[in-house]
Amino acid sequence: MNSSATILAAGGDDAVATERGSSLGAYTLIAIVIVLLGWMAYLYLNSRRSRAAAHEASPSNLSPPISDIELENKKLTRVLRAALFGSILMAVIMPWYAFNEPGRQIAFAESTVELDTEEGAHWFSVDGFQCVNCHGPGAVGGSNEFTEPRSGITSAWAVPSLNDIFFRYEADEVRHWVVYGRDGTPMPANGLEGGGAMTVQEVDQVIEYLKSIQISQQDAFEKSNSIVSLALTQISGGEKTTQKLINKYTIDIEAVEASPGVLDAVGGLPDDLRDLLQAPGTCTPASAALVNTTCDQPGSDSDRDGLTDEAERGLTEIAAISYAELVVVTGVTGTVTYEFTSQDAYDISFDPQNGFTDGETADLKSAEDLMDHLDSDVLLLNVTVERQDAFFDDLFSGLLFLQNSFAQQLWDFDFDAVAAEMGVPFEDAQLAVGLFNGYCARCHTAGYSAGSPFVQSSGSGAWGPSLIGGKAVLQFPDIADHTAFVVKGSEAASKYGINGLGTGRMPAFGKILSDSQIELIIKYERTL
Repeated sequence: MNSSATILAAGGDDAVATERGSSLGAYTLIAIVIVLLGWMAYLYLNSRRSRAAAHEASPSNLSPPISDIELENKKLTRVLRAALFGSILMAVIMPWYAFNEPGRQIAFAESTVELDTEEGAHWFSVDGFQCVNCHGPGAVGGSNEFTEPRSGITSAWAVPSLNDIFFRYEADEVRHWVVYGRDGTPMPANGLEGGGAMTVQEVDQVIEYLKSIQISQQDAFEKSNSIVSLALTQISGGEKTTQKLINKYTIDIEAVEASPGVLDAVGGLPDDLRDLLQAPGTCTPASAALVNTTCDQPGSDSDRDGLTDEAERGLTEIAAISYAELVVVTGVTGTVTYEFTSQDAYDISFDPQNGFTDGETADLKSAEDLMDHLDSDVLLLNVTVERQDAFFDDLFSGLLFLQNSFAQQLWDFDFDAVAAEMGVPFEDAQLAVGLFNGYCARCHTAGYSAGSPFVQSSGSGAWGPSLIGGKAVLQFPDIADHTAFVVKGSEAASKYGINGLGTGRMPAFGKILSDSQIELIIKYERTL
């Protein structure tokens, strides 16, 4: 680390020296140009004075001609002297300019990269193309909701980090992913060529930004520990995660089944609420304005809050019914279960003698919020009832998928069996699986990025080829070739193994994993 710091410091001194040299050269060049222009101005003015003096002395046709001696000596000498002086200036200026030109070019290139980096950070942010929403602040990785195509279930899709991507891919390969996206994942095509909205310049600027936030290679190596830990935790927590989703789908089915009865109980409440705000005797000008009408016969408003006393009593009753009927599904903290809970938005009452019943919000504003929330919930309830069969189809098919997933538990591993097949200790088998899942399963195991409930057999293939049935050994009979492929990755249109043709999608892991870690991955892949 100390040597790295020294290198960085030296690089910084060179940059400062270059910048100082460039500035000095620019100032010197300006000074020389000013002197040269001054000398030329002097010559010009002097010649004008000479001609003016000659003209005032006598007409040119009456003056004797200039002698050959004066022409070939005095005037010619003056011209040659000026030419010599200009040549000397150019002889000084041009080498100095050439000497400082590399520094100016470097400074310009650095300023261009800095500008591109700033612009790239903007495009990456929520104010740009919103890459940060999936890849997280600083591109450390994150998740995004995505419908897993095999099950039709919306999952929290694991999105990779990009702050170490240039240890795995070349810039052109990264540009390909940005432009064309990755079909079947939350990653959309962003470039114009891929059907997105980003220009070539904007794509390049995002890449420059990503280059500027890359972690060190040492940090990338150390990151493998947390990646392995997370992968093993996902395995051990697979049963709990799947059961939680089963419970969620089960209670969602109950909610859809109950929706017609709930609609019967609350379907007329939005109209009842509006009647209270606008009907003669229960309205005020302020309450009628909430429903875009006028109040011809205002009622009694004891607390002068814009709601009549009768309207406040009616609103309290409507809120109580909504609180009891319009429940939502929420998870029970610390468990895998869900329950129906009432909504805080309906936990309100209106006191005819107090214009701020809850102590903070004006009653008129509370009535408006109640109306808006009730309209939204009843609209959603109507849609649920109208499309109840479609909701049931999705929910029951999703539940069946999850129940089968729970029964099969394809995410799980028998580490004793893995250790025996690999010929390594139990701990190395765990590490091998953790490394494979953390770095390889995203492409080589179907459903892995969607989470444990969606995982198919390890090595079953996704964007990368299946490794099941000894396919790794068939492709790489020589384990050294297999190792070299994992270390270096693939190149587009370049042959690998026996009959493989690279696409550039296989990343290089030699810069972020140790030789022993790669060896464990290779051994595990060759047992599938």
